[in-house]
Amino acid sequence: MKNFMNLPDQLSNIDTSKVEILLVPHEETTSYGKGTKTAPNSIITASNELESYDIETDSEPYKVGIHTAEVENPKNITKSDKFRIAIGGEHSITPILVEKLDQDNLSILQIDAHADLKDEFEGRKDSHACAMRRVHEINRNIVQVGIRSLDREESEFIKEHQINTFFMKDIGGNWISKLVPTLKDKVYITIDMDGFDPSVIPAVGTPEPGGLRYSQVIGLLKEVFKEKEVVGMDFVELCPKDDDLISPFTTAKLIYQSIALKFK
Repeated sequence: MKNFMNLPDQLSNIDTSKVEILLVPHEETTSYGKGTKTAPNSIITASNELESYDIETDSEPYKVGIHTAEVENPKNITKSDKFRIAIGGEHSITPILVEKLDQDNLSILQIDAHADLKDEFEGRKDSHACAMRRVHEINRNIVQVGIRSLDREESEFIKEHQINTFFMKDIGGNWISKLVPTLKDKVYITIDMDGFDPSVIPAVGTPEPGGLRYSQVIGLLKEVFKEKEVVGMDFVELCPKDDDLISPFTTAKLIYQSIALKFK
């Protein structure tokens, strides 16, 4: 199995690495575009093209050690004492990852085009469209950003449970300074790649126009990592296409920049 950035053993050893990249090529409930199961391998391949120096933090994040592991069945995911970044796969892996965390004083920050708060979709409660509903059953401290597609059920659920949702139509001005204080001291970040505008990340299973720019997401992450303790992340719902190098590379870049922000 290839590892992130094709790092040598001394920089990817499980015992000494501070970061664990967990590949979870799980695809079972995708409802439109298919191919999320190929995303982990595509992102790992793209990571080989990354420059090791990060401009934003004036650092070389790989030096903290980045171990890469793979779990075919998300149900086999165990707890980790490292900074874990999971690469899906579909969004249904997120509740399993969140469940492994200490929920005390923890918020879940969701970057996404969709609310993913359906109770059931296409006859399944474990659908990617129900991911955050299942997370809400574990931890109610959810903050959503970039949302621009949902149904009436989800809209009512957001209102009833007073979920902090920063809809895409409201993104502007000092939105980041308004969002960060709504988070608890510890934060888990789940990034559905369709949260980005399709001009940034075209290869997703359920694209929605009018999304976030890369600079907006990086701006948000910089403030969250600065003000809070980020305990883990996942990147989900990428659907690689043969003629698209942009999407997997941009995702790999975002992962590496997240590591830089964590350990700067």
